[in-house]
Amino acid sequence: MKIITDLMIFFGAVMLVTGTDLVIETAGQDLASVGGLLGTLLSIVGVSLLTAGLLSHRNRAVGDKDEA
Repeated sequence: MKIITDLMIFFGAVMLVTGTDLVIETAGQDLASVGGLLGTLLSIVGVSLLTAGLLSHRNRAVGDKDEA
């Protein structure tokens, strides 16, 4: 189960950085480009994965302390 949360954190961070970069790259273009919208959606999904992975790690750490 720990490998899943590690992968969530890794891919969430990559998606967040990629989405932010895509939004910045398309900032000066006209409204017809879909890069800004795609980057925003990618960033939202990345933040969701990153946050869920971090909270899962925290819950596992707290659970391990309670069992000891």
